[in-house]
Amino acid sequence: MRGLVVDWPDYDRVYGEAGLIPPKDHTPVTEDMMVYDDERRRVGYVTSFLYSPMLQRHVALARVRPDLATPGTAVRLEFTVDHHYEQVAARVAPLPLYNPERRTV
Repeated sequence: MRGLVVDWPDYDRVYGEAGLIPPKDHTPVTEDMMVYDDERRRVGYVTSFLYSPMLQRHVALARVRPDLATPGTAVRLEFTVDHHYEQVAARVAPLPLYNPERRTV
């Protein structure tokens, strides 16, 4: 299991092109979302996706191929926008996605 951090400008672009405002839903989305590499090959899937008010960005938990599980690796996240499949840039991030210093004593 790995974390994914979505590239906000790319996410905003996809919704903007559809004439929509990007949602900031705090409820985890558990519908199917696939993860692709830069060559558009499916390399994993998302188990949950949501907007994190603490991180002020969209994040996901995903299962990805081991060779792409290194933090910082670029991937693409696919989901539907206005009934069309779209892909946005994301990067693999270590878990936990938020780990404040005051809690790591």
